[in-house]
Amino acid sequence: MRVKKVYAIYFSPTGTTEKTAIAVAEGTGIKFEKIDLTTCGARREYKHTFMKNELAIVGLPVYGGRLPKHIDDFFSGLHGSGSPAIALVVYGNRDYEDALIELKVRLEEHVFNVIAGAAFIGEHTFSKKIAGGRPDLKELDIAREFGRQAIKIVAQASSGTLYVKGDYPYIKQGFNPTGPMGPLTTFTNIVTTEDCTQCGLCAGECPWGAIDSDDYATIDYTKCMRCFRCIRICPSAAKKNISKEFDEALPFFEKMVSARKEPELFLAE
Repeated sequence: MRVKKVYAIYFSPTGTTEKTAIAVAEGTGIKFEKIDLTTCGARREYKHTFMKNELAIVGLPVYGGRLPKHIDDFFSGLHGSGSPAIALVVYGNRDYEDALIELKVRLEEHVFNVIAGAAFIGEHTFSKKIAGGRPDLKELDIAREFGRQAIKIVAQASSGTLYVKGDYPYIKQGFNPTGPMGPLTTFTNIVTTEDCTQCGLCAGECPWGAIDSDDYATIDYTKCMRCFRCIRICPSAAKKNISKEFDEALPFFEKMVSARKEPELFLAE
């Protein structure tokens, strides 16, 4: 089957999933459209029914071994018609556990034919010392080659089965801000300093709608997934994580996940 158009669809609070999804799309050699569904507003508005000759490359980050919680609206606008899809997850050098198989299942529930899957590594939200600068140039080349291989499977109209790592039913619970949390997450304390210019960018760009649009210093921690997007995008550096406990625990976590992980790729057999 000849693919007419490719879509790189991603949820990417800090940009690593976006980079990886775009590299895979570039590798297909086919004209592609970027669909950024990171913000609540973008997810509310986006709806598309994919034809059988349209390829969806769908990328999401990993939180505690699963896909992010509270973004069912990411999938609600995606409607397949037996359309080919690539499942792509990006994690911070710890592990992706059940996230990739979860993404495969979610896409199949929306009538996509998942012909390839991959887990790539991105710089960890909590520290530039963990997978700093990743995905790097070598990994982006791997992602492009993966895209080239995947498009060949679609062209051959293969009816093979895709097997990916992970447990289904799922074993990992993933990070839930209303449930038990690891120490680093528990110790996050995002504050807004007097440098805030009241631009409202943090509230508008928060992937979870956790920042009060009338009071930018107020964060609903039952929604906040500790992605630190607000800290990274604030033009006046007014958002900061101030926590002595976090600072003390971080070196142990950095050491625990210091061994370099490499991308893992899966193609339909």
